[in-house]
Amino acid sequence: MSDFKFEFGRHKISKIPREKVIAELEKVTKHFNYTDFKQDDFDKIADISYYKAYREFGSWGKVMEFLADHFKNQGIDFKITTRRSSYSVQEMFDEMERIWRQLGHRPSRNEWVAAQPKISYDSLYRHFGGWTNACLKFIEYKSGGVITVGDERQEREQEVQPTSVENKENNSQRPKVVEKSRTVPLSLRMKVLSRDNFRCVFCGRSPATDIGTKLHIDHIVPFANGGGNTLENLQTLCEECNLGKGDRHLE
Repeated sequence: MSDFKFEFGRHKISKIPREKVIAELEKVTKHFNYTDFKQDDFDKIADISYYKAYREFGSWGKVMEFLADHFKNQGIDFKITTRRSSYSVQEMFDEMERIWRQLGHRPSRNEWVAAQPKISYDSLYRHFGGWTNACLKFIEYKSGGVITVGDERQEREQEVQPTSVENKENNSQRPKVVEKSRTVPLSLRMKVLSRDNFRCVFCGRSPATDIGTKLHIDHIVPFANGGGNTLENLQTLCEECNLGKGDRHLE
């Protein structure tokens, strides 16, 4: 009989050997004359995606640290220049507005890079902790406040205020009525906004391209009628469309 051992796990065919990743890093480093470079720079020169190196070392900063030590052992000075963004948040938002208006919609990563922005995609990604979050903060900035649920009410306890000692005694025996929260978690709001391209699904307006537009997250089946806080039951509306819709369920 065969001694072959059957195992549940399997080898990942797509995993690139560490030696290959290092070889590509060396090639790109030589191209840039032994100075640090960004992920986009790597993708232009290397035969593999920057994400392969990112995943191998844990972060792009650690990739640069590895290269510094790697070439130091070879007697080569690898220079890490300070390339962190020196732009203010206002300058970042101004550039986002310029490109957003130029495209007429929320830019994807490829569209942003193709627009030849003065602020890199990676700088915005790092500063805001993700591209969707960067877009959310920009829309909130243009809207003049935090994007909320249109019919949101804070969870509260409804209690009748007693007017006498007797009423206090009677009310103390009554059960507290707690209203179910209409609050939609921030992570879910971001998914709704991203899916709807940060614009009203009724009229198509967006704070990025239409001055004064404010966005709300709306329940398609109204909360008062049993509609839940699910991605399928939420949509992006501007303030005017949301007020016009009210608590109606529109097909």
